[in-house]
Amino acid sequence: MNKNILVSLAIIGAVAAIAIGGTVAYFSDTETSTGNTISAGVVDIVVNEQNPWHDTFTEELKDMKPCQTRYIEFTVRNLEYSNPIELWKHIEIVEQRDGVITEPECTEGGGTWTGSAYPCTNPDECCTGDYEPRNNIASYILYDMYVCEWDGTPNKCRTDDNGAPVGNDWDSIITEDQYVRLDNVGCCWIYLGQLDPGNQLKVVQSYHLSSWPDAPEPEVGNWAQGDELTFNIELYAEQVSGPGPDLPTMVTLDNKDPVTWKPINDEYSAVLTFNPSGPTFNYELEGKVKQENTEYCLIYYADPWPGNHPGALIGKASSDADGKITMSGNPDLGIDMPDPADANNPAGAKIWLVPCSNYNECGYNLTAWNPDEYLFEMRLIKY
Repeated sequence: MNKNILVSLAIIGAVAAIAIGGTVAYFSDTETSTGNTISAGVVDIVVNEQNPWHDTFTEELKDMKPCQTRYIEFTVRNLEYSNPIELWKHIEIVEQRDGVITEPECTEGGGTWTGSAYPCTNPDECCTGDYEPRNNIASYILYDMYVCEWDGTPNKCRTDDNGAPVGNDWDSIITEDQYVRLDNVGCCWIYLGQLDPGNQLKVVQSYHLSSWPDAPEPEVGNWAQGDELTFNIELYAEQVSGPGPDLPTMVTLDNKDPVTWKPINDEYSAVLTFNPSGPTFNYELEGKVKQENTEYCLIYYADPWPGNHPGALIGKASSDADGKITMSGNPDLGIDMPDPADANNPAGAKIWLVPCSNYNECGYNLTAWNPDEYLFEMRLIKY
């Protein structure tokens, strides 16, 4: 075929295509969303209507003497524009010191009193010889704590003239009969509860200068006269479902009424201290159980019954002849607590202390139900 003819045909085809393209139309519509903004939520609390919190409690805690109890109270409010929060409290022991030295303290410490009729602050000026200062007063200050969510009702969350909680509105976090010492809770986050926007939580703590059953010393002696302890109280609020603080966390295990699930005020309870994150579950437990000379299992109970969804055995130990029990360890559980299969996820995990005879250590399930012999967590944990 002639080359000129081929070129002509190509030109005709291109012109035809352009003509067809020019006669085709498409239906369309365009919508635009403008002015979109991402805003971060907030977490903000006030304490005793102060932000930042600047109260101190030195006046309430001065001049303590053995067998006396001193109470302090503060109220935490989650601001109305804040998110729901989970709240922790932490005590930091800053310093322990001899304070003023008296003649009885000097003598008990092995020294010879050379001062005047008045105490001094420097042993070189008043107490010579072999005086050994002792200033571990935190080891002999017993500590308990109660919380009450307050809605402003006048007769709710009441305290007596001394500041002690009154009535059934209060939830116990640490009770007096657990004999928890101030040095036990130093550098440990204690969970107080969840607080919705606009709600308030009253917190009452008591401090007792006292010995306790089976203590190295049956009473607080003259070595503690004039001693001083400085500590800070820190509150930490975090959005719900957050990982929580990094420092070790403490939770109380208590026996409960299996109908109301209210804690029973008696001598049976335990304190569990643990790291909330890490490759292993590092923990320590100390308490008292009902059954003496009995092996107990510390378990992660994952609902529903019988608790193996998936559940885990954390550790085990035997109680002594008085029912006292201690255990510690760092097991690699291989799961988070709560596990996604747990019916309590994402709120938290149940931790129970049960006789091992009621528990299948291989299947991680309870084989009996004897709740009057168990200790149950006072709040769900996260790990």
